[in-house]
Amino acid sequence: MFKRFSKAFSAMRHTGGVSFVERLLKRTRFDYRKEIGDGLDSSVVTAPIQWIQRALPEATLTVRKRTADGTHDEMPGHKMLELIARPNPYYGDITLWNATLLSYLLDGNAYWIKVRSRIGRPAELWYVPHWTMEPKAATDGSEFLTHYTYSPGGGAAPVDLELDEVIHFRHGLDPRNLRKGLSPLAGTIREIFMDLEGSNFVASLLRNMGVPGVVISPKNGGTVAPEDVQATKAWFNQSFSGDRRGGALVMGAPTDVSPYGFNPQQMNMSEARDIAEERVCACLGIPAAVVGFGAGLQTSKVGATMAELTKLAWRNGVLPLCRLLADELDRSLLPDFGDPAGLKSHFDTSEVLALQDDMDKAASRWNTMIQGGWVMMSEGREAMGLDADDSHKIYLRPAMSLEVPAGGTPAGAALAQEAGRQEEQEEDGKALKSLDGQKHGDDHGHSHDHPRASRAVMRAGAVFVNALQKQEGPLEKAFERRLKAFFADLGKAAKKAAGASMSAEDLTAVVGPKSASGFEEKSDELLVAQILDKLGIAAHRTTFQKLYEAHYVDTAKKVSEAAELAGLPGSLPDPVARAVAGAGGRRSGLVDLSAQTRKAMFDAIAEGRAEGEGVTQVANRIAGYVEGGHWQTPDVRARIIARSETKYAQNVSTVERAKAAGVERFIIFDGRLGEGRSDPDHIARNGSIVDAAEASQIAADEHPNGTLSFAPYFGEDE
Repeated sequence: MFKRFSKAFSAMRHTGGVSFVERLLKRTRFDYRKEIGDGLDSSVVTAPIQWIQRALPEATLTVRKRTADGTHDEMPGHKMLELIARPNPYYGDITLWNATLLSYLLDGNAYWIKVRSRIGRPAELWYVPHWTMEPKAATDGSEFLTHYTYSPGGGAAPVDLELDEVIHFRHGLDPRNLRKGLSPLAGTIREIFMDLEGSNFVASLLRNMGVPGVVISPKNGGTVAPEDVQATKAWFNQSFSGDRRGGALVMGAPTDVSPYGFNPQQMNMSEARDIAEERVCACLGIPAAVVGFGAGLQTSKVGATMAELTKLAWRNGVLPLCRLLADELDRSLLPDFGDPAGLKSHFDTSEVLALQDDMDKAASRWNTMIQGGWVMMSEGREAMGLDADDSHKIYLRPAMSLEVPAGGTPAGAALAQEAGRQEEQEEDGKALKSLDGQKHGDDHGHSHDHPRASRAVMRAGAVFVNALQKQEGPLEKAFERRLKAFFADLGKAAKKAAGASMSAEDLTAVVGPKSASGFEEKSDELLVAQILDKLGIAAHRTTFQKLYEAHYVDTAKKVSEAAELAGLPGSLPDPVARAVAGAGGRRSGLVDLSAQTRKAMFDAIAEGRAEGEGVTQVANRIAGYVEGGHWQTPDVRARIIARSETKYAQNVSTVERAKAAGVERFIIFDGRLGEGRSDPDHIARNGSIVDAAEASQIAADEHPNGTLSFAPYFGEDE
């Protein structure tokens, strides 16, 4: 059915309507359109158009690609953007857009001609005036649009252009000619004429009344010869016009001098001209006050009102233009640069000053919704034009708020409930204490020697620990991304160094007696040393250490935010930040990059030689081995490091932050006790009270999957 309808529609006779410049307005035989011409001589037309021309460059044209998760990635180096930025050797993108807007707002049609390179891709873009281009249908009316006729003038013959050689920006569709857009100013022809006539009238008055409007006549009805009349008129005009106006008049005979002329104040034309200003601006979507017209300034005298009107001008006048222009680029230009699937032209207005207040309000609104836990952080970032990934798909809720399903138990109270159950067991026969002493005390030598916190203290500390647990996921994800990027860069650098250091002879298998085997091992030592030297492993170690230090400081900042729940100030003192960063730097040394990279190179060379691989294949193998370390994949490597280091950074930050506030003791919490995933040692420690030195040592001794956390302990009465 669709094909039949499409075919029938294309076969219809699409006759053109009456030309815009030839039609007369209703209820008049006077040709107002002919009188106003192209409108370029009318300030009531050019002023609002020039305001839009000045405003549009504040928005930045971009190309965005929609990703699988629904977000958009900017493509700043897209070829279409490069072409529009430098459309041809003679002018740039701002000039191109200004000319386009002029034609679009005057006529409802604006045209670009594409000049293609030898491979068929657009190499230049040229603006042409709207009166030089005409869309054409088939001569028999069988096709809606077949080509464009370009008439450059100056005696040059018209040129027919294919449809894909022209970009046609239309303002909707003109019902009288469906191949063209409708001029936004088509309904204001009389008002434009009124403004022009008003200007001409005032100019004529000023030009013709440069001398006093007077009647000079003989006294008492006397007569004067014609030559004397002309001489008196010439003398008077010469003596009292121009810069000599206001001089003394002395006549040599009795003479009557009577004022005569037209006072412009007797005909106040401001209201008629205000109407023209208001209606022209209304058709363009721009408040008259924003342009500077008196019609709008009479009702807008304060800055706040003007700011709101400027926003209104953007929303009603400029932003719709941005969407229309981008849509036509998607249709007529973007496909010339490859498959446009998933791509979209977009005018970025995030830097537009007039819209910043709106951005501030939107940011405050989204910030409230995120902090209230209504929406995910990723939704807020996308709404504000920022990138979002899986690490941002989280809800932020106040640490003191507990999730309580209908008829269920508060999930955030699991730690406190477990602590309460433990204390109840101690009070009802001290069963847990006996278990600690018999099963764990002799093995670990610590659990039964420490005092234990009461149920109330455990519940208070659990709020702080619960806040830390909510921070773990986002912190781990962020550090994991940075680690993966670092290891990927390290692998690429190792591949480049290996490719520059190895030769085919280095990979030739050596078979022979023991001495030959020893020679092979010695040559691999030299080869790996050469690769490591080109790699510059020391610089990579420094970068790795800085990654650790930055992550530890970020974690310390988050711990300080949660510290307010434990009664500590929320700020992060500089000494604490330095101490935590130092701990991160020391921990980075535990990952011996030099040794791991060296071993990875030995293994990759040996296995590549055994497989008979060439230099390129072995270099690729080295990149993979160096990136993954002694883990199976770089993803696993980054995930394990991020998990263990985030937990240790939280514990170190908790201890250092509390010590700076004068706290000397800490409660140990097993973070997985309520999930059934803990080990006996952690179960034994849960609820113990230790000093700062022991807390630091316990945190340092944790294995990569450690789950212990710490909360400041102030005493049973605090």
